[in-house]
Amino acid sequence: MTEATRDRVCCAHYASTYLPLTQNWIYRTLTHHRSYRPIFLTRKKENLNLFPLSPVYSLDDRGKVWQYVSVAFFKIFGYFGFMQRACRQHEAKVLHVHFGYHGVKMTGLKKKLNIPMICSFYGDDVFSFPTLPANRARYQALFRDADKLLVLGPYMKAELIRLGCPEHKIAIHHLGIDADTIRFEKRTVARGGKIRFLIASSFLEKKGIELAVRALAALRTQYDFSLDIIGDGVLKPVILEAIATGGIQDRVTLHGYKPYAYFIDLSYRCDVLIQASRTGSKNNKEGTPMAIVDAMATGMAIISTKHSDIPEVVHDGVHGFLAEENDVDSLRQCLARLFEQADRIEAFSVAARARVEAEFNVATQTQRLEGYYTELISAQG
Repeated sequence: MTEATRDRVCCAHYASTYLPLTQNWIYRTLTHHRSYRPIFLTRKKENLNLFPLSPVYSLDDRGKVWQYVSVAFFKIFGYFGFMQRACRQHEAKVLHVHFGYHGVKMTGLKKKLNIPMICSFYGDDVFSFPTLPANRARYQALFRDADKLLVLGPYMKAELIRLGCPEHKIAIHHLGIDADTIRFEKRTVARGGKIRFLIASSFLEKKGIELAVRALAALRTQYDFSLDIIGDGVLKPVILEAIATGGIQDRVTLHGYKPYAYFIDLSYRCDVLIQASRTGSKNNKEGTPMAIVDAMATGMAIISTKHSDIPEVVHDGVHGFLAEENDVDSLRQCLARLFEQADRIEAFSVAARARVEAEFNVATQTQRLEGYYTELISAQG
């Protein structure tokens, strides 16, 4: 550790796994800390080659016997001893827990350390997790013990208040991307020209991928287009069936799961991102899908839905068009409107980049986040 690094205040971050491919936004925050130095606490490590960070303190670094002992200790005392020792060693002054359902497990560590705790909510932890009465009860304790709770937009904020969280503890905090490393390329499509669409997400019910496929397929005889899909998952058979039934096999390329850099590179060869998000059968909802923000940074126009806090990112008629969620016909109408007004893609492209630079740049957002840390530390004295 350099002298300059040692002089910065330590913030301990926690998530149960460090770090799934789909949670790269957490890594961006970690690497853009300036006034604070991060350490990471977790139960399981993966993808360290893609998300290098030091130090990461993980339960799976310990032998099997000590893992069992640590879990038993946690069940009795409400915190992991090795995490407490790491925080003491680095003199952590604030604890930042990612996802509400992890927050309920970390209040014991917060109390043991006697430091402020921030908990960030991202989507299903607000909408699906609390559908069980036992989990709603756990959230009451989290709302009481956490010092600040961060949400992605007003829709999510309203839901936390409905669940019983004091409004004064909640702040809207947008996630950030490294806009400075993503070049902007203005998209232009002539009216009547071919449009290349992109979908990038896990194959989950709430992503609505088969709806997007069906909406595009309904326009196959009227307009020229292609569709690239990055992702994979349990609903792949449903999506493949929609592609085959719609008769657009020759227009669709399935890429499977790919790293972030692959997604960004492919974005430059596409014109419009489709994100047909909807509420799932278990009340699964999005927060603000970061694929939208990444695509906007490159200069893509957006076709999405009026779902959760997506309208906090994409303004209808400014950055693209928003359909009613879970409505194939509404999505088809938005797509048809885009084809008929393809010359507007240029304006959508420019506005999309400007929106990201103003509200979703990771350097700016991490600076704002560190402001919350400082306020809480000062308040605790």
